[in-house]
Amino acid sequence: MLLYTIGLIAAVVFFGLKYIYSYWDRHGLPNLKPEIPYGNLRALAQKKEGFNVTVNKLYERSSERLVGVYLFFRPAILIRDAHLAKRIMVNDFQSFHDRGVYCNEHGDPMSANLFALPGQRWKNLRGKLTPTFTSGQLRLMLPTFLTEGNKLQSYLELLADEGKIVDMRDVLSRYVLDVVASVFFGFEANCLHNPSDAFRTALLDLNNAESFFSNIRTTGIFICPALLKYTGISSLSPPVKKFTTEVISSHLHQRESNQITRKDFIQMLTDLRRKAGSNVQESLTDAQCAANVFLFYAAGADTSTGTISFTLHELTHKPEVMAKLQREVDEMLEQHGGEITYDNIKEMKYLDLCVKETLRLYPSLAILNRECTEDYRVPDSDVVIRKGTQVIIPLLGISMDEKYFPEPESYSPERFDEGTKNYDPDAYYPFGAGPRNCIGLRQGILLSKIALVMMLSRFKFTATIPRKLSFEPVTVTLAPKGGLPMKIERRKRRWKIVLVSVLLLRYIMFVYTLALFATLLFLGLKYIYSYWDRHGVHHLKPEIPYGNLRTLAEKKESFGIAINNLYHRSTERLVGVYLFFRPAILIRDAHLAKRIMVNDFQSFHDRGVYCEEQRDPISANLFALPGQRWKNLRARLTPTFTSGQLRNMMPTLMDVGKKLLDHMKTLADDKPVVDMRDVSSRFVLDIIASVFFGFDANCINNSEDPFLTTLKLAVRRGNFVDNIRSAGVFICPGLLKLTGLTSLPSELVKFVTEIITYQIDHREKNQTSRKDFVQLLIDLRREASKTGEESLTIEQCAANVFLFYIAGAETSTATISFTLHELTHNPAAMSKLQAEIDETLERHNGEITYENIKEMKYLDLCVKETLRKYPGLPILNRECTIDYRVPDSDTVIHKGTQVVIPLLGISMNEKYFPDPETYSPERFDEATKNYDPEAYFPFGVGPRNCIGLRQGVLVSKIGLVLMLSKFNFVATVPAKVKFAVATVPLAPKRGLPMRIERRK
Repeated sequence: MLLYTIGLIAAVVFFGLKYIYSYWDRHGLPNLKPEIPYGNLRALAQKKEGFNVTVNKLYERSSERLVGVYLFFRPAILIRDAHLAKRIMVNDFQSFHDRGVYCNEHGDPMSANLFALPGQRWKNLRGKLTPTFTSGQLRLMLPTFLTEGNKLQSYLELLADEGKIVDMRDVLSRYVLDVVASVFFGFEANCLHNPSDAFRTALLDLNNAESFFSNIRTTGIFICPALLKYTGISSLSPPVKKFTTEVISSHLHQRESNQITRKDFIQMLTDLRRKAGSNVQESLTDAQCAANVFLFYAAGADTSTGTISFTLHELTHKPEVMAKLQREVDEMLEQHGGEITYDNIKEMKYLDLCVKETLRLYPSLAILNRECTEDYRVPDSDVVIRKGTQVIIPLLGISMDEKYFPEPESYSPERFDEGTKNYDPDAYYPFGAGPRNCIGLRQGILLSKIALVMMLSRFKFTATIPRKLSFEPVTVTLAPKGGLPMKIERRKRRWKIVLVSVLLLRYIMFVYTLALFATLLFLGLKYIYSYWDRHGVHHLKPEIPYGNLRTLAEKKESFGIAINNLYHRSTERLVGVYLFFRPAILIRDAHLAKRIMVNDFQSFHDRGVYCEEQRDPISANLFALPGQRWKNLRARLTPTFTSGQLRNMMPTLMDVGKKLLDHMKTLADDKPVVDMRDVSSRFVLDIIASVFFGFDANCINNSEDPFLTTLKLAVRRGNFVDNIRSAGVFICPGLLKLTGLTSLPSELVKFVTEIITYQIDHREKNQTSRKDFVQLLIDLRREASKTGEESLTIEQCAANVFLFYIAGAETSTATISFTLHELTHNPAAMSKLQAEIDETLERHNGEITYENIKEMKYLDLCVKETLRKYPGLPILNRECTIDYRVPDSDTVIHKGTQVVIPLLGISMNEKYFPDPETYSPERFDEATKNYDPEAYFPFGVGPRNCIGLRQGVLVSKIGLVLMLSKFNFVATVPAKVKFAVATVPLAPKRGLPMRIERRK
């Protein structure tokens, strides 16, 4: 019976936890897989990592704007978008005005402080306390800061003379405690010289994170508030609570009774109580005073200790930064006769930059809590955050994200310089933002700056440990394991006339050299940007140093859109432009463009894009190879794209199509509004994995499939290196040669090469075969070995398999999803196409074959119209290979000149396509033919057209037939699409969400 009862309880608990941990799945939010019974906090529970570091790692495990997590048994939302986080704290504060941490005003008054109080009670208290942190009040506290600072200087002199290595974290924590005792608790302590001081020992229990009850308290306050309510454990240990309450009550009543005043926080609270008089609602109680004095101790002590000590730690590893800061300190003190004032500290710009950078790298509280106080729809999303949901803003994760802070691991104060501003200002809020930001942030920063000025004016600090720190796993704030030991030395006299003269001379020489270099650079650019003037070609006026691609450089437009806009700025047949520093010809005349690609192909047989066969083999693919090497490879690969080969691939396409339909049925039932760009992309990737890479992936059902996540690197854009790669491949091939970068990230090259190598070796050794592209390459290698011809190398196979991945994935994904998008805004066209699909399937007993697809005329018209409005690659590159006189013109295009054919511009020109903004499949109907056939070449034309165009179109058509035969799609976004700015192909900025409904 006992075993039965235990088993029953275990089963109930297990299924209860399974239900809890299905919360985000049930609400349709991407989430990190939890572990019973830890949720996503296993490392925290096992004391391997602190809460802040654990949350930071959760941040790094996702790429979503927001992701569901489990704080043990509590579902929460982790905000990964810094801009959304700021919006939650500022613009939409009314929906998140509480922190959702433990607060029990009656049962545990010490928990009811400004940090924890909810709603109107917080608002009332904030209003009362705000006047105590004005600039005037900070000026009143300055003498106390300086008195304690003088004690710190004297103590450090003793340590420097002893020559010992000192844990500055410990020294500074004791210095800050002396300041806190004086400013907040109203009495003098001596923690700096006496580590056993009663004030320090009484409060040590607060940071005794090793004890069981301390862990329960920490978990209860920040993660599971109900834990403290159910266990009856208070937020503070009885000794700390008793000490704080007695000290504050004693000081308050003593000053009120004896009319004693002192320039500290207790006095400010006394004055507030005096002003309130007999008004009970307005007056602060002893418990409220004690709770908030203790809050400012706990928050202020950790923040200031961390800011000062971490700044010193970073400066010891950046001697040039320390030297620059010490120069600023010295100049300020000399200028003001050695006096430190509130205004003098504010003058120190570089000190401010250093403190800002420290707070970025080491935010004292590395996470911010908010609780949703009313249902909230996330902007630009269908996600609704429900009332009562805990929201976590991972400060540490955001501050270490290179998207917001380039080279985040580097300590670089200059990133905050207004002149350069190498960061995203909307992602920097180390003390929070909005109405619930830290009320005492200016006081904490002032204390930190004064301490740094007083120490750096007298002492030099040298590193004794590596820069990379490990953090304590049992503290909420960032605390280094083993402290921050460093060597202290008194500074020697600095100013000597000879040294100043040498430095001044070097400075003058540096400025002269810099000016000379800038002049030469300017003149060089002026010469480059006079190229078309010198050649007498009509051109668009360039801007230094962007050429005609300023909007691309400023990330306002993608390359395709930027070229499209250049197309519309001229009316000439061809016009000179500058692709940054590279002169190029933009062909505006569609007939001339076609002639260049077909009739005069011998003068333009290369693309002029990046191709380094020896140094970067993966770049030497069919798209990029020049001249005879391209011709040889094209001839070998052409037989692999015949109608017969496409028929052989049909079973694979249909197998993946079945998975797509099953997945969409689930989506239609569970999550009717779906990003069909994403769904189409994963469908196409499963086909590519099977057809080109030779194995079965499961991207449709698993967004974390390694094939999907690894190959995302190929289309990842946004960081500096990826932007260099993209510009180098299409615009300035010399850039990759100059920088030594390869066309793809090394991990991606390794992934692709290893897969292809394994597949080829395995099949050749075991004589196995499969109807896919890898098999076609193996057959080519086998035939070459029989005839004695040069065989395709593994690198050539890998390069071209990857090319067909990147080209096929982008083109087919776009064709399917943009067609669906246009059909949702043209219901008549959708109905007509569905009718054609239904009739064809009925006629062939539901079977989809290569021939059946070819029968569907209206489907063909729809796909053609989509490819007109949204060509997969919106520009075509050609390079002039022999001097070429433009027909009916005196213009000569010289050998080596880059030629750009703006597909998007031509396809949206009403001269060639009347009413180009309208989605009209009927324009391609042979009976009406309302377009110029000579202007339609979405895959290019001539010998260098896209070799896989038929396959791409077939995949797109099958995807559309499968989906439209079973589902209706309804628009949820406007017809006009905004395009992402960091991609070369046309990609919608925020996907293509639409509503899916099963067809009746």
